[in-house]
Parts: sequence; structure tokens; C-alpha cells
Amino acid sequence: MPEPPMIVVTDVMRRRLREQPALRSRGLWDPSNPNSGAAAALGEVSAEVRRQSLIQAGTVYICVGEPTNDGLIPGEAVIPVDRPAQSTEDVEAVMLPATEAVSALYRDDIHLTAGKAVVQRLREYADREQLSLDGEPRWIYHTSPEWNLEPDDHLIEVVWPIR
Repeated sequence: MPEPPMIVVTDVMRRRLREQPALRSRGLWDPSNPNSGAAAALGEVSAEVRRQSLIQAGTVYICVGEPTNDGLIPGEAVIPVDRPAQSTEDVEAVMLPATEAVSALYRDDIHLTAGKAVVQRLREYADREQLSLDGEPRWIYHTSPEWNLEPDDHLIEVVWPIR
């Protein structure tokens, strides 16, 4: 039986996010459907980046909310781009606002098994520093599931905007 990945979380950091044009796909993801979820949504956004001849200008991220009563997961997949884009029926062009955020790096499997503990650590930090978390945390994979030779060992950053 393989060993579970070792979970090591960095200290929580504060960082500044700059204003950034981006393309995003939002929806309710069905975990039982292999054509639904972050990978499918990122595929849609990536195809639109190519169609509009845009250049990826930042780290791709996903946001996921709490599952609905039907087990669907509200999610969004975002690719920052080099210039303002055009919205389509399925992909929205947005300008991500400049803001401050808290973040932490950690290692985990592709399914974010340790994600709740990392989110809790960010919440505790925000409470201690009297910061207000804004929206959902952003999950950034610094290793790609497509080329990582260790599929259960991804370097992931959680970035959570604050106000």
C-alpha cells in the first residue's frame, strides 16, 4: 500500500495581487461525471485563450465551494491573460481586481486531501491578524497533473483574497 503524501505547509504569507485580465468558466461540477470539473472547465478556458490568440499571463487557478444538497460542486477555473478578452456563451472575460491576499504552499494529492486543514490554517491566521477573507480560496497547482511523475505529490498554493 503506497504511503500517503507528507503534508508540509509553509508559513502563511501576505501578498499583493495585481489587477489582471482573465478568462473564467463557472459552473456546478458533478464529481460523478468525468466530463465535469476543474479539468474540463480549464480545457474550455484554454481553448478560448487559443481562439482569441491570447497569451497566458499568470498562474492558472481553480476555486471550489461547498457541495450543494445534490452533491454538485460550485467551481470556477481561471486563466489570467495578457490583455482584455471577449466573453463567450461559456467563458467569461473578467478583470481580476488588485487586492491583498494570504497564501500558503503545501504538498498534496490531486484531490486536495489536506485542503481543509490548509484552509483552516489560513482562517486562523486571518482571525489572529484581524483580516476579513473575501470570496473563496484560489487553488494553484504549481505542478501539472499532466507531467508530474508523482501524481500524489503536487505543490499547491492556496491564495485567499482579503479586504
